[in-house]
Amino acid sequence: MHRVRPGTFTPLKYPFALLCILLSSGSSSFAQHPTGGGRGGQQALGNTTVTIVINVRDASGVPMDGVSVVKLAASVGSYNRTVTTRDASSATFDGVNPGEYEAEASYVGYQTAKEHISVASVGAIIQVYIYMVPESDKSSQGPRPQGLVMSPKLQSEIDKGLEALRKRQFEIARAHFAKGLSMAPGNPDLSYLLGTAELGLSHPDIARQNFEHALAIDPTHERSLLALGELQLHSGDIGGAIITLEKAFVKNGGGWHTHLLLASAYAKAGRLPDAETHAQRAVELAHEKGAAARLLLGEIQQAEGKLREAETTLKELAAKYPGDSLAAVATKRLAALSAPAPPQAAVSSEPAELAALPVPAISRIELLSVKERPWAPLDIDSREFPLAQDATCSAADILPLAQHRMKAQLQNFEKFTATEHIDHQEIDHLGRPGPVKSRDFSYIVFVNRYAGDSYFLDEDRYSAASDSTFPTSLATTGLNNLGVSILQPARRGEFFYQCEGLAGIREKAVWQIRFQEKKDSQAGVRDWRRDGKIYHLPVKGRIWISSASFDVLRIETDLLEPVQSLNLTRDHVLVDYGPVKFASSNTTLWLPWSAEMHMELGGHRYHHKHYLTDYMLFQVDTNHKMGKPKEPPPPPATQAGPAGEPNSP
Repeated sequence: MHRVRPGTFTPLKYPFALLCILLSSGSSSFAQHPTGGGRGGQQALGNTTVTIVINVRDASGVPMDGVSVVKLAASVGSYNRTVTTRDASSATFDGVNPGEYEAEASYVGYQTAKEHISVASVGAIIQVYIYMVPESDKSSQGPRPQGLVMSPKLQSEIDKGLEALRKRQFEIARAHFAKGLSMAPGNPDLSYLLGTAELGLSHPDIARQNFEHALAIDPTHERSLLALGELQLHSGDIGGAIITLEKAFVKNGGGWHTHLLLASAYAKAGRLPDAETHAQRAVELAHEKGAAARLLLGEIQQAEGKLREAETTLKELAAKYPGDSLAAVATKRLAALSAPAPPQAAVSSEPAELAALPVPAISRIELLSVKERPWAPLDIDSREFPLAQDATCSAADILPLAQHRMKAQLQNFEKFTATEHIDHQEIDHLGRPGPVKSRDFSYIVFVNRYAGDSYFLDEDRYSAASDSTFPTSLATTGLNNLGVSILQPARRGEFFYQCEGLAGIREKAVWQIRFQEKKDSQAGVRDWRRDGKIYHLPVKGRIWISSASFDVLRIETDLLEPVQSLNLTRDHVLVDYGPVKFASSNTTLWLPWSAEMHMELGGHRYHHKHYLTDYMLFQVDTNHKMGKPKEPPPPPATQAGPAGEPNSP
């Protein structure tokens, strides 16, 4: 939730949604410090055995071409088998009792993949997916690093460089970015910006080196991947462009820009069905920026011999974007389509003709007008991730299993503590982030039950430092309770859920589930408080759940629509979860690694980052298990309020 008062703003107190999907528990009732190590086991739920089918795929969800070796061993017990994959790169394990298991898959040329599997159902066939990563790829499964240190001097160099870029003073921009890179050689953003300046100076080879340097630091750096792919397209390296752009899509998902570049690359390679698919998605996601995508789609359809579809696409371009220069191009293409011509001349899908298709002109983000320049992540409905083609799913089946994982473990724990690091920035009207204001807090979360089998996590923070206030009047709390709230039975009736398919997050095969709050919802998961009045914020979002253990890896939300009564036009939240190991009892829990929030309130823009480390775990004494509360508390939600104010109404 969020609470707001004139001149101040804060997102509220209720659970730092520690999506505590606990993998196992020990017996100690003392605090336990996290370290490295493996997972433990979980008690079996019954005696009926199940069949587990482990499907081994590459990072894009495609079955491996050859034979993989798959091992499955019980975390507790004697089950231990090794099977080679057969049809569709799957390995079948019969006679598996419900409980906790460790799976390991190996394939020549790929890193060995390990996955924890939670078997909670009986008398069924369970499909599990394991994604393989090439040996040459760096692993991205670990927690995101805390933000790079940005000194005032470094920030000044970046600001001056960006200002020079916007004025197209590329030599000046290059000098500022080069100086900044010498101060922070491990910053991939600076390498990317330096490459952008070199492009402005018509030095594509040097720009390419800078983009590759950024990717050597961070192989998933989205802007560098897209810029490198676009450079490869322009230089005629179509095969290289496809590899780079596919990697960008697999690692980061993509909006219309990514789809448009992929469509262009596939068209030049003669892969017209793939090209048409991505061009169509670019059209659907680009909205008012869709002129270039429609022109490319029309050209691809014409090359495929779909002349009627091409004519419809080009007419839509001319009608929807009459002031765009591409509308005139579309009009000429329509005239050419209508002109009498020999049948052979009407359509050509020869490689030379396809390779001659122009690369769509896409402006560098840094050179866009103030109105167009992005300052926050894309809305969840403007970005999508590649999904496996043959993996069907049902939210009605997956959500109870994820909730079961949480419930089975939360009932054994009373509270968690951690160190919370918070970075706060205001973002100006040019999309430039201001100075970072940081604080460290001691963070504590209490586990509570309500409405029968539902849980919420009540949080608090404090600091022993001399300056114990939040970095600004905007105090963000409760963001991480989203993952818990979305899965609870007491909340389930407030949302529509749809499993969109099998995606890949941090090299894990995950079920991607979209949720959207119902219009008549009375108790959602996001509220704002202002002048003592609570405002409900209907949200939409996606949650990514492991196909093997049913742990939650990520949740991302956006507003369903702007909230006029608060003058709130953007409220974007992303929380990443991952395993945290507690050594003294060999316990592993899935807890928040980091959270980010971007918001636009009253014309002002804000960006918050939260990082949690140094976790300690306190278990409920076995003689004093948590029972049902005598009086259930009001349904919790994430809120916001003025810093330093109590979070109650």
